[in-house]
Amino acid sequence: MTFTKAKQEFDAQYGNAVDFHCFIQEHLTFNKVVSFRKKDGTKNEQYYKWQFLYAIIYSGLYTKDYIGTEVQFPKGNKSSTSLKLDAAIFDDPCWFNKYEEYHIQGNIESLEWLKEHLIVAIEFKKEDNKNVSEVWDKQLKAYLNESQRKFCLGVLYDTERLYLFRKCNNKFLRYSEEFNAKGEDSKTKELSLHLPDPYLNLPGFEDLLEWNGVKNNDRSKRTINDLDIISGVHSTQINDAMSTILRTMDKVGMVNQTGFEILIQILSLKIFDEDTVQNFV
Repeated sequence: MTFTKAKQEFDAQYGNAVDFHCFIQEHLTFNKVVSFRKKDGTKNEQYYKWQFLYAIIYSGLYTKDYIGTEVQFPKGNKSSTSLKLDAAIFDDPCWFNKYEEYHIQGNIESLEWLKEHLIVAIEFKKEDNKNVSEVWDKQLKAYLNESQRKFCLGVLYDTERLYLFRKCNNKFLRYSEEFNAKGEDSKTKELSLHLPDPYLNLPGFEDLLEWNGVKNNDRSKRTINDLDIISGVHSTQINDAMSTILRTMDKVGMVNQTGFEILIQILSLKIFDEDTVQNFV
């Protein structure tokens, strides 16, 4: 099942729900009940939070035992407010034992262990793409700094819009290179923050292990069934992608017959490739 299909399954089951029983612990609390509605009856941030978590688990991208929500790390001195990650993913299922050891017993070695095994930091919003730059600069960067891995993924999920970031070798960039206007030297204003990621860009657990040099991922086993379906959100992203391609063609002086011939050839080859794969599935 793809991320989109799992998300749609969640919507079918819980789209009209008022309250929700959490299937992952929040901080140290299990089986918490949260509200899915604002005072005016519309969906709140909690709805999109659990929509995302449901989708990454039931699509097979991540396993529930590796995920925590409302994960807290100390910030500065003892009197400072803790840094709270809306969700975090670790590379070892025993992470919660270490988490309890730190928060209940005050074990500093367990805190260091958690930072060494943090591979994904996640922030949820319901702001309709209004403050992506601010969330990135003031929240996600700080979350990524908690990880002592050479690579850590940062995720912003804002009202079904997905933004993926990465900390790699102490550089903070979008996860996919096409969004980094100046490559490795890109700063916040060069990260194309007006463009969300397609859901297909979301890496799975094995992909992150590969980034960290732990395990190689065999992409040759992917089939046509791994392709995502097009939703309303994806349609917007496709339009944005085509707009980006055309703007790039304009910059390099290829908005002419030759440029459009190349674009049509690329799209034709992509369609042919997918049809060929489907015939062998």
